[in-house]
Amino acid sequence: MGRAKKGNNVEIGMRLRIIRENLGRSQAELAEILDVSDDHYRKIESGSTGLTLEKVRILYERLHIDPSYLLVGEKTEEFDLDKYLVNCSKEQREHLLKRCLEYMYAYITR
Repeated sequence: MGRAKKGNNVEIGMRLRIIRENLGRSQAELAEILDVSDDHYRKIESGSTGLTLEKVRILYERLHIDPSYLLVGEKTEEFDLDKYLVNCSKEQREHLLKRCLEYMYAYITR
């Protein structure tokens, strides 16, 4: 494997690990979502193997992981909380609050 390709795989693997940890998921859970073995998933995170486009699409569809951020480290858009809160329904606000609390609970109980 060429150095540039290996470097890209390592960067993608690092971003995927951070995303996985932010989601509070284990490597085994992501391996299951991607329909790969636990060992294969560990190789993806370590950068010794790359993600196929099919797997990138699965991550986007199942976990809403931004492909642009995953592949090149650039976010396609910034989230504006104030703008969201002004323009969302009560149900959307409640859902956001619930998800924030779930995230914070998972973060502090690690």
